[in-house]
Amino acid sequence: MARIQANRAALRFVNGIDWLIRDPNSLVGRTPYVGIYHRNKLTVRRYRAGSVRPRHALPVLLVPPLMVKPFIFDLHPGRSLVAFLLQRGFQVYLVDFGEPDHADAYVTLDDYVLDWIPAACAAVKSDAGVGELSLLGYCMGGLFALSHVAVNEDASVRNIVTIGAPVDANKMGPFAWMAKLAGGQIDFLARRIGNVPGGLSSAVFRLLTPMKNVTRYADLFMNMWDHEYVNGFDAMNQWVSQFIDYPQTAFVQFVHDFMQHNKLVKGQMRFGGKPADLKHVHASLLVFAGRSDQIAPEPAVRAVLDAVGSPDRTFRTAPGGHMGVFAGSTAPAHVWQPTADWLAARSQRRAPARVRRRRLRAPTRSAPLAAIA
Repeated sequence: MARIQANRAALRFVNGIDWLIRDPNSLVGRTPYVGIYHRNKLTVRRYRAGSVRPRHALPVLLVPPLMVKPFIFDLHPGRSLVAFLLQRGFQVYLVDFGEPDHADAYVTLDDYVLDWIPAACAAVKSDAGVGELSLLGYCMGGLFALSHVAVNEDASVRNIVTIGAPVDANKMGPFAWMAKLAGGQIDFLARRIGNVPGGLSSAVFRLLTPMKNVTRYADLFMNMWDHEYVNGFDAMNQWVSQFIDYPQTAFVQFVHDFMQHNKLVKGQMRFGGKPADLKHVHASLLVFAGRSDQIAPEPAVRAVLDAVGSPDRTFRTAPGGHMGVFAGSTAPAHVWQPTADWLAARSQRRAPARVRRRRLRAPTRSAPLAAIA
C-alpha cells in the first residue's frame, strides 16, 4: 500500500503539471474528418476510420442536440463514441448545425426537421452510395431523429438509436413543472433577451448538481494520479462550459409545443403545418435511459415505446445521469457496445427483392377466343 501511494503521489505531481499547462480545447474533437456537405452554417462530417475498413453496409448519422457542440460525440481519445463505432466497422457521419448568432433568432424547429436533417440524410446516402442509413441521436438529437421520420415518413431510415431522449414531457419532473408554471412569460423573456445565451444554459445545468460543483476540484486532486480521470474531467468541463446559444424562435416553439402542451407524444406536434405522428415511425428502435437522469427520467424516455409504430423496439437502462449515460465512464460498456451490437445485426445489405413473373400458358385449341384474350 505504501508503494502504491508513493506511485500515486508521483503520478499526481506529473499529471498535475500537465493539467496546468495544457489547453483543454486540444483534448476534445480529435478524430479526423472531412466535410461532405456545406450550406451556410450546416455541415455534414464524415469521420476517417484510418486502417479499419467498414464492415457494415449502413452508415450511421449522429444527430447532436441544440445548445451543445458536436465534440460531445468525440470527447477525447479514450472516450469517443465516434472512434468506438469506427473501430467496429461502421461508416460514421455527423450533422453539425453550427453556432447560432443574432441572425438566427428566427430559426424554428421546422428548419431542423423539414430541411437540415433531410438534407444531411441525403448527403450521407449519396456519399456512402447506399439507399438506407441509421440515425443515432442524443437528448434532443433523438427527438429530431424521431420527428424527421414521423413527419417526412422517411422509409430510408432503417434504424434509430436514442440516448436520454424524453418523449413524454409530462413525465420530466421539475422541468415539466417549471415550463407549465412559466406560462406566457417564456414569450416575454425570449423577446427581451433574443437567443437563449449558452452561458445561461450552462449555469442552469450546473445548478442541477450543486454538491458536485463544490467537490469537483477536490475529487480531481484525489484522482490526479489517474490520467484517464483527468482527461474525462477536462472533457466534461469543456462540454458544460461551452454551451452555445439556443435560437429564440426555436426555443419558444419547443417550450410551448413540447414542454407545455406535450404534443409530440400525443401525435399533435406540427412542423410547417405537417403533423408529426410517431405512429409513422416504423424503423427499428433502440432506446437508452439513464437510471439517475434528472433531465430525461426513465418514464419520460420509455414513453416512446407506446408512441411509435415500430415492430422492433428495445428499451434499456444504463448507469449515469443525463451526461453520464451518454459519455460517462460506464457508457462504453453499458451503452456504446450494446448499440454497436444492435446496429451490426440490423445493418446488413438487403438482397434485392425478387420480381415474380407469371408463366404464360399456351392456349388450347378448344379455348374460346375470348378466353385467350
